[in-house]
Amino acid sequence: MTRPCKCGECAFFKNEDANGYGHCIITLNQYRCDDLCKFKEDHMSAVETLRALHHYQKWRRGGNGRPPHPFVVGQTIDNAIRALRRITKDTPKF
Repeated sequence: MTRPCKCGECAFFKNEDANGYGHCIITLNQYRCDDLCKFKEDHMSAVETLRALHHYQKWRRGGNGRPPHPFVVGQTIDNAIRALRRITKDTPKF
Protein backbone atom coordinates (compact mmCIF):
# COMPACT_ATOMS: atom_id res chain seq x y z
CA MET A 1 0.00 0.00 0.00
CA THR A 2 1.28 3.45 -0.83
CA ARG A 3 1.82 5.95 1.91
CA PRO A 4 -0.99 8.41 2.63
CA CYS A 5 -0.49 11.74 0.95
CA LYS A 6 -0.60 15.17 2.49
CA CYS A 7 -3.28 17.49 1.20
CA GLY A 8 -0.73 19.78 -0.46
CA GLU A 9 0.54 16.86 -2.59
CA CYS A 10 -2.91 15.89 -3.84
CA ALA A 11 -4.31 16.90 -7.23
CA PHE A 12 -7.73 17.33 -5.59
CA PHE A 13 -6.44 20.12 -3.29
CA LYS A 14 -7.32 23.48 -4.88
CA ASN A 15 -7.23 27.20 -4.14
CA GLU A 16 -4.45 27.15 -1.55
CA ASP A 17 -4.00 30.50 0.18
CA ALA A 18 -0.88 32.09 1.70
CA ASN A 19 -1.54 30.39 5.06
CA GLY A 20 -1.58 26.91 3.52
CA TYR A 21 -5.34 26.36 3.64
CA GLY A 22 -7.12 25.05 0.60
CA HIS A 23 -10.22 23.28 -0.61
CA CYS A 24 -10.52 19.52 -1.22
CA ILE A 25 -12.78 18.97 -4.23
CA ILE A 26 -13.64 15.43 -3.08
CA THR A 27 -14.80 16.17 0.47
CA LEU A 28 -15.75 19.81 -0.22
CA ASN A 29 -14.01 20.79 3.04
CA GLN A 30 -11.16 23.10 3.91
CA TYR A 31 -7.84 21.57 4.98
CA ARG A 32 -4.29 22.70 5.58
CA CYS A 33 -1.67 21.64 3.02
CA ASP A 34 0.34 19.65 5.60
CA ASP A 35 -2.67 17.65 6.87
CA LEU A 36 -2.66 13.93 6.10
CA CYS A 37 -5.34 12.71 3.75
CA LYS A 38 -8.71 12.30 5.48
CA PHE A 39 -9.16 8.93 3.81
CA LYS A 40 -6.29 7.41 5.82
CA GLU A 41 -8.68 7.15 8.80
CA ASP A 42 -12.17 7.37 7.28
CA HIS A 43 -13.77 5.56 4.37
CA MET A 44 -15.09 7.64 1.52
CA SER A 45 -18.82 8.06 1.27
CA ALA A 46 -20.53 6.93 -1.92
CA VAL A 47 -20.74 10.53 -3.14
CA GLU A 48 -17.04 11.14 -2.43
CA THR A 49 -16.13 7.92 -4.25
CA LEU A 50 -18.15 8.92 -7.30
CA ARG A 51 -16.67 12.42 -7.25
CA ALA A 52 -13.10 11.09 -7.05
CA LEU A 53 -13.70 8.51 -9.80
CA HIS A 54 -15.22 11.21 -12.02
CA HIS A 55 -12.22 13.54 -11.60
CA TYR A 56 -9.76 10.68 -12.04
CA GLN A 57 -11.48 9.56 -15.25
CA LYS A 58 -11.45 13.12 -16.60
CA TRP A 59 -7.70 13.36 -15.92
CA ARG A 60 -7.06 9.91 -17.41
CA ARG A 61 -8.85 10.86 -20.61
CA GLY A 62 -6.60 13.86 -21.18
CA GLY A 63 -7.62 16.43 -18.60
CA ASN A 64 -5.28 19.15 -17.45
CA GLY A 65 -3.45 19.17 -14.16
CA ARG A 66 -1.44 16.80 -12.04
CA PRO A 67 -2.22 13.10 -11.78
CA PRO A 68 -4.09 12.11 -8.62
CA HIS A 69 -1.98 10.63 -5.83
CA PRO A 70 -1.86 6.79 -5.96
CA PHE A 71 -3.09 6.58 -2.34
CA VAL A 72 -6.30 8.46 -3.17
CA VAL A 73 -6.84 6.46 -6.37
CA GLY A 74 -6.36 3.20 -4.45
CA GLN A 75 -8.79 4.23 -1.71
CA THR A 76 -11.33 5.26 -4.35
CA ILE A 77 -11.09 1.93 -6.18
CA ASP A 78 -11.30 -0.01 -2.89
CA ASN A 79 -14.49 1.85 -1.92
CA ALA A 80 -16.04 1.32 -5.35
CA ILE A 81 -15.32 -2.42 -5.13
CA ARG A 82 -16.83 -2.55 -1.62
CA ALA A 83 -19.99 -0.86 -2.89
CA LEU A 84 -20.30 -3.20 -5.88
CA ARG A 85 -19.82 -6.27 -3.67
CA ARG A 86 -22.51 -5.00 -1.32
CA ILE A 87 -24.90 -4.58 -4.25
CA THR A 88 -24.20 -8.02 -5.70
CA LYS A 89 -24.53 -9.65 -2.28
CA ASP A 90 -28.05 -8.25 -1.90
CA THR A 91 -29.31 -9.26 -5.35
CA PRO A 92 -31.07 -12.61 -5.70
CA LYS A 93 -29.18 -15.32 -7.56
CA PHE A 94 -31.18 -17.25 -10.14
